[in-house]
Amino acid sequence: YLYERHNLPLVDMVFAFDVGSKDETDESSGLVHILEHYILFRGTDLRTGEEISRDTREHGAYFNAHTGRDLSMFEMSVPSEYADFGLENQKEILFSLKLTQENLDKEKEVILEEISKTEDDPDRYPLTLLFNQLYGDHPYSRPVYGSREVIANASVEQMEAFYRKYLVPCNGALVVV
Repeated sequence: YLYERHNLPLVDMVFAFDVGSKDETDESSGLVHILEHYILFRGTDLRTGEEISRDTREHGAYFNAHTGRDLSMFEMSVPSEYADFGLENQKEILFSLKLTQENLDKEKEVILEEISKTEDDPDRYPLTLLFNQLYGDHPYSRPVYGSREVIANASVEQMEAFYRKYLVPCNGALVVV
């Protein structure tokens, strides 16, 4: 069913994958978070991360992603006349990922810094500790952002296997508004 509203000429699209920190183990804690960052910033078989960012800006679009305990979501808002660009862009960045050790190492540095900032934040870090205490051995006890050790040691091969297992079309849903 399609209901058009012409008073707000934007299209927002979210592709959500049924993968989050709940799907990680102690040995893979943080891989979803790495993939979220990598997909947004590091490029595909067709374009570099810089080219994707440039093209997104040129189309007046906004894009972001979120890792959660249950889902990973990739969002793009674009002026309605560029809806086709938005859908093509999402398809490309989600399903044509080009993993390299160099780009992975750069993204790991960014994520490790992000973890440090989270652990230094008195408003955010206590929630991590609370989930750890509340859920014990359940996957929800692990922080969504992942384990420093797993992130630091993640390899392209490990990332590729995780990506091929979870970030596939049949494990997700697309919502367009």
